[in-house]
Amino acid sequence: MNFDWTDQDRAIKTRLNNVFHQTAREELDRMEEADLPELKTMTTGVLRNLAPTGYLRVGFGPGARSETMHLVAAQEETARMSGSLFLAVEVTARIFAGLLRGFGNSSRISQIVESLENGNLIGAVAVTEPSEQGEGQRPATEAWPDGSYYVISGRKDFVTNGPIADYLAILANIDGRPAFCLVEQGIPGLIMGPRMKTLGYRGVAVSSLQLNEVRVHKDLVMGPFEDRSALVFVCLTQDMVLTMASVGLMERTIVEAKQYSVRHQRGGKPIFAHQEIRFKLAEMLTLYQTAQLLSFRAAWMYSISDPEAETLIHCAKVFAAEASEKVAGMAMQIMAGRAYVMGNIMELAYRDAKYAALAGTTSEIARMAIADDLLRRYS
Repeated sequence: MNFDWTDQDRAIKTRLNNVFHQTAREELDRMEEADLPELKTMTTGVLRNLAPTGYLRVGFGPGARSETMHLVAAQEETARMSGSLFLAVEVTARIFAGLLRGFGNSSRISQIVESLENGNLIGAVAVTEPSEQGEGQRPATEAWPDGSYYVISGRKDFVTNGPIADYLAILANIDGRPAFCLVEQGIPGLIMGPRMKTLGYRGVAVSSLQLNEVRVHKDLVMGPFEDRSALVFVCLTQDMVLTMASVGLMERTIVEAKQYSVRHQRGGKPIFAHQEIRFKLAEMLTLYQTAQLLSFRAAWMYSISDPEAETLIHCAKVFAAEASEKVAGMAMQIMAGRAYVMGNIMELAYRDAKYAALAGTTSEIARMAIADDLLRRYS
């Protein structure tokens, strides 16, 4: 693959930069403390500003080969600006909208996709069952037919964008097969739990939800599927989004640490002049560059349906997630006591960094999957 940015890649990076210059840095930072009504207004406003750039229309995954590097160029730019905003946008544009594009086949779903691409809707995908259901069990959320409708009951946990989403794609079990049901916010029987207080990415709205015999028209149901391809798409896309969030976080952290090391003095000279600081910055940059290249390769392999793609995505996510923790930790050391003050940018980076190792495919489960593939491939 060619790692050079094309003119098209550079163009979308420039357009995105212009969008975020119009959205003041202070406004992006305010997302971290915004309440739900303000957060919904701000997220919708950014989505509408992003729509003309083409960012919301770019595909990801098998069949989107020509768009893959175009997308990761754009993702890195957005993740660098604001991690919380990046996650909210990507859940809508890549995971939710991608699921609808790839697996929806009704005119009503096509209309929702059009609204998403114009920045008029926020989406969410609800997959995770409450932990007491047990790992590896089929979805406890069930749906059954009733005339022209399906009726859904069950619970979901850790739904990103849940409290502010206009539509949610709910993973449900229909006669032993997986399906995704599109549920509109406010529909009778949908009970949204309170917003969760998270350690990091505090500008993201996350909640649990409960469905009490929610009725959904069959035109808004994708599936039931004979295989797990839709769920695999959601999981792999989510893992790539989290990987790129870690890459963007590292770039943002390195820039802040370098600028601080140039401004702050010790012993009559900038601390950048001290070898121990320079070594830390060099290691931080090495981790960032390695994570960036591995992410690009993983995304590219997925776009061409390479058999090793899923393993590469797991490798990229594990490395980027853990590298971002190391980079945030070293940045705190560079800033020393100032970094330990709440609200400081390094303290926020340190909080955010842990999320990618826990969300999506956890680092432990990803390592098991990598090992299993290693045994199959090289035995």
